[in-house]
Amino acid sequence: MLNKQSSIEQIKSLSHDLIQEKTNRIRKTFIGTPIYRKKGKYPYSFFSLTDFNPPMDPQLVEDMADLLIYYGTFENIDLIVSEADRGGGPLTHAVARKTGIPYTLANWYPVEAEGAISVKASVGFSGDGTICIFGLKPGQKTIFVDDIISSGGTARALIQAINKAGATIKQALFVGDKANLGASKVIEKEFNIKVISLVKFIADGKVTREVIL
Repeated sequence: MLNKQSSIEQIKSLSHDLIQEKTNRIRKTFIGTPIYRKKGKYPYSFFSLTDFNPPMDPQLVEDMADLLIYYGTFENIDLIVSEADRGGGPLTHAVARKTGIPYTLANWYPVEAEGAISVKASVGFSGDGTICIFGLKPGQKTIFVDDIISSGGTARALIQAINKAGATIKQALFVGDKANLGASKVIEKEFNIKVISLVKFIADGKVTREVIL
C-alpha cells in the first residue's frame, strides 16, 4: 500500500536540476503553439495535454504530476478535485497515483441523484453549461487540479461546488495558465485561495509565448 506522506516527501526532495528538466520539457509543449480564435475572439490552442494533438507522451504526464506535487501542498488533503474533460482526467489520475489521495472528476451534464452537486458554469471556448460532481462531503479538505486555467469558468464552478458541499479547498493547481486572461488572479481574490501554475503563457497573437516573471 502506498505511503502517502513518504511519497509526497520523496517528490519534494527531487533535485533542482531534475525539477528544471521536467519544467523545460513541459514548457516546450505550450510555447510556440498556433492560436485559433473561435469566431475571431476566444484564443484557443491545441496542446498535447488538452486535446492530445500531438498525442500525449505518458512520461510528460508523469513530469506534470511530479511538479504539481512538488509545488503544491498535498499533506493532509482528503480528496483531489478535477474535471473529466480534456487533460483533467489523466493528469489527476497521475497525481492521485503518486500521492495515494482519492480523486473525483466532474462532468459537464446535470444529474439528479443522491450525492450529486450541480453548478452553472461559463467557459470561454464552449459557453454556458452545467457541471456535476460526486464524492464531496462536509469537512473534507480538498485540492483542485486541472490542465489549464483560461477564462476561469471551470475552476470557479468547481470551487463553488466544493463550498456548496461544505468542504474546503486549500489550493488550485494548473499546468498551464493563459496569463493574459487574468483568471488566476481573479480566482485568488474571489475565493481567497492560492493558485499555482507551472507554465504561464500569453495567447493573444498567432502563437503562444511565455510570460517572463
